[in-house]
Amino acid sequence: MYLYGASGHAKVIIDILNASDVKVDALFDDDMSITELMSIPVKHQWKGESPVIISIGNNLTRKQIVEKLHCVYGTAIHPSAVVSPCATIGEGTVVMQGTIIQSSAHIGKHCIVNTGASVDHECVVEDYVHISPKATLCGNVTVGEGAWIGAAAVVAPGVRIGKWSIVGAGSVVVRDVPDGVVAYGNPCRVKSVHASCCTKRIAIYGAGGLGREVAGGIQRINRAGMGNWELVGFYDDAKPIGFKVSHLGEVLGGMDELNTMDEPLALAIAVGTPTSRKMIHDRITNPMISFPNLISPSFKVLDPSTFKIGEGNIIQDNCSVTCDVEIGDYNVLNGSNVMGHDVKVGDFNVMMPGVRLSGEVVIGNGNLLGVDSVVLQRVKVGDSITLGAGSVLMTKPKDGFTYIGVPAKKFDFE
Repeated sequence: MYLYGASGHAKVIIDILNASDVKVDALFDDDMSITELMSIPVKHQWKGESPVIISIGNNLTRKQIVEKLHCVYGTAIHPSAVVSPCATIGEGTVVMQGTIIQSSAHIGKHCIVNTGASVDHECVVEDYVHISPKATLCGNVTVGEGAWIGAAAVVAPGVRIGKWSIVGAGSVVVRDVPDGVVAYGNPCRVKSVHASCCTKRIAIYGAGGLGREVAGGIQRINRAGMGNWELVGFYDDAKPIGFKVSHLGEVLGGMDELNTMDEPLALAIAVGTPTSRKMIHDRITNPMISFPNLISPSFKVLDPSTFKIGEGNIIQDNCSVTCDVEIGDYNVLNGSNVMGHDVKVGDFNVMMPGVRLSGEVVIGNGNLLGVDSVVLQRVKVGDSITLGAGSVLMTKPKDGFTYIGVPAKKFDFE
């Protein structure tokens, strides 16, 4: 037997074959620096040797190599695996220690059924799939080509997992997952469109000025090669279906239409009021909707290794952060915002152009920071405050109030 790919995955396959008294004669790998693996020689030019198992964990890479080699393929099934005599296993597939494959299950070609995974009766696992350790497929589940089921995930009976989709570790899948998405959680929900898809459909909630700005930002992201988004249109409860949003697209409907849409869609919430942003988000119940970060190509991060960001954020042109900065979910940075070291920002905040956050500032949730406002170092801002344009916040504000001036003071409306 020969293996193609001198990886950690290859080491596991070697152990499986050794346990089955099958000798591995050699491995092949494009990395010229690798000359042996587990005392087995590694060669760098394949000359038609067979049978072969592709010993690479990445599903797409396995498929690409298979399409290049055109040879005879072997299989590797560990003796401890329990495989029904009524099950079928395709060529090139690896079944690892402690797995269970029940009656009338079909495992396709070049799949990985990893340690302790369970595939119940009449499941159909198509080619190039990876079922991770301890994952459970209940009866009559279908897993499309190239999909990846994460460790300890559970897929309920009769559910279909789409082609080239990823189901996150520990997820509980109770309804179908479409093609080409990343989904996770309990219950499992679509979170994003998988990068393997050539184009990713996106819509904007909000057909106003910010919506048009976000549409322009999506175009800039595409031009910079940082995304491949197809803007399909806008959603807005205050505009009729078909309303033209400049040259950028038209309104496809409101919340009702969005919640009944039956295919994967990324969504940007382009509404500039923190409370409205949260209300819109909380009304979205469609599991097909995901919330990507839309980040301008001009965004600068001094220390990417310490930068953390959630989902659904919109970061417009010329914003920058330094080191150890954390940004939560569904925030809007409107342009030329600057964050110093150790800044932490919560969720659903809106920062107008020119906001400056000094080092160790903490921003809670649902705050609106006005144009050119400043929060000085180590100030902690709670929730739902408004900081007026040009104001300088020097002390901790009280939640839910408006602060204006230099230094900023609580403003009481009369």
